Amino acid sequence: MKDQALWARIEAHPMPEGFVAALMAATGWPRDRALGAVQEYRRLAYLVALVKSVRRVPSKPVEQVWDLHRADATDYAAFTQVMGRGWTPPRGGFARRDGRDAQATRKAYLREFGESPPAQHWPDPNRVVRLAVAGGFAVAGAAGSLAAASVGPVLAGGAIAALVLFLRDRGGGSGDGDSAWGMIAAGDGGVDGGEGGGGCD
Repeated sequence: MKDQALWARIEAHPMPEGFVAALMAATGWPRDRALGAVQEYRRLAYLVALVKSVRRVPSKPVEQVWDLHRADATDYAAFTQVMGRGWTPPRGGFARRDGRDAQATRKAYLREFGESPPAQHWPDPNRVVRLAVAGGFAVAGAAGSLAAASVGPVLAGGAIAALVLFLRDRGGGSGDGDSAWGMIAAGDGGVDGGEGGGGCD
């Protein structure tokens, strides 16, 4: 971790009284999931504060925590002081959670925390696409088997569908079932400087 002191300050900042209960009421999450989401929100805040030159993209669950926290303007202002910078969502929200900035966020997470973001709080943004592609191969294999009166095409289609679903990234996996987040688009060297920061002032 590049800045242990920054992380310690962010982690130590108390959330407003009743925050977890309010989050549970707003989302319908059980307490353990709400507590985990708050921790992931803190981790995103650290990544945002650490590098100002790269846009950091929250998952939808983490953004729900962020939205609720921003509703308490006083505590949120104190939190951004701990972060050492302003932090506001970009105009128009986060149009893409599967693009370059999202991949850079997940790569930075892996680099800073030594683990991939947990799928419960950082769902795979490409899951629907992978399911559609896998389904297409399975259907094509079944159709080929019917046309050729052979099981070969359906086996081949099924094998390709399984690969699409389970081999999430080109670089192999980390063995934790969430290897896609180890990928990164070029340009996120984790170097501070410049402006932007993706929704940060």
